[in-house]
Amino acid sequence: MRIALFLVFIFSSFQALNISADQFDEQTSSKIIQEAEKKYKKVLKVKNAWRDTKKIIKNAKKAHKEQNYEKSVTLAKKALNEANMAYEQYEKQKDKYRFLD
Repeated sequence: MRIALFLVFIFSSFQALNISADQFDEQTSSKIIQEAEKKYKKVLKVKNAWRDTKKIIKNAKKAHKEQNYEKSVTLAKKALNEANMAYEQYEKQKDKYRFLD
């Protein structure tokens, strides 16, 4: 019982720290959007881009223009994560034969 309560306390503490660590301002938003675009272009060069990443970046830019920085940062982080995973997928599969290229 003590262990379960301890784990709940630790988990809730990390959640509280994570919420306060996010910054939703103009500078953070533009920085993450630029980083996501850079990674997306890298993935396009190796022909392994995922379907929705471009749309997510577009929506993040739109939210940034509307000064909805919380939405913009969230979408940009999602796009950056997708681009990173797409490149990781490429690295794992680059030595395998691809039929459709």
